[in-house]
Amino acid sequence: MAAIRVGEGEAAAQTVPALSVDDLCRRVHPRLVGALGLYLGDAELARELAQDTLVRLVERAPEVTAMARPEAWAFRVAFNLARSRLRRLGAERRAHARSGPDRVDVEPVDVAGRIAVRRALAALPPRQRQAIVLRFYGDLPLAAVAEAMGCRPGTVKAHVHQGLAALRRTGLAGDEPDPTTEEPT
Repeated sequence: MAAIRVGEGEAAAQTVPALSVDDLCRRVHPRLVGALGLYLGDAELARELAQDTLVRLVERAPEVTAMARPEAWAFRVAFNLARSRLRRLGAERRAHARSGPDRVDVEPVDVAGRIAVRRALAALPPRQRQAIVLRFYGDLPLAAVAEAMGCRPGTVKAHVHQGLAALRRTGLAGDEPDPTTEEPT
């Protein structure tokens, strides 16, 4: 396993072990697939975008594995890819609507509870949905969610708080204490 030098000069004798690319990919892949699946509501697309994210991670392996939070980088790339794909799909739908009859999409059979959660998440604004998925499904600490979303931890707390309030109104979130200040277990 390679090591990264911290600082410069003779005081740089301290080293921090770098995370291996294989270990990082194995650790982050299932969480990427799950988080993207919740965010997008499409398991196949989630797997595809998670794979694209890992390709980019491997291409930039030395740079990414040397980061303080390489998982946050991977989640940020994954959600950027997801947003790009959603924009493209929206453009395609608009083009199809202009050019011909509506297509009938068949929804996959799923457990009623999962459908309710996905619908409730889909009803949230995108940034609230992203914050909740990264925080609770991705099991990332606030600082990593903030880095993945490209904002400050206080902004993440606000998005999570507002999103949970909306989920409570649908009956999906209980009355437990506000988890925005605690790290996930």
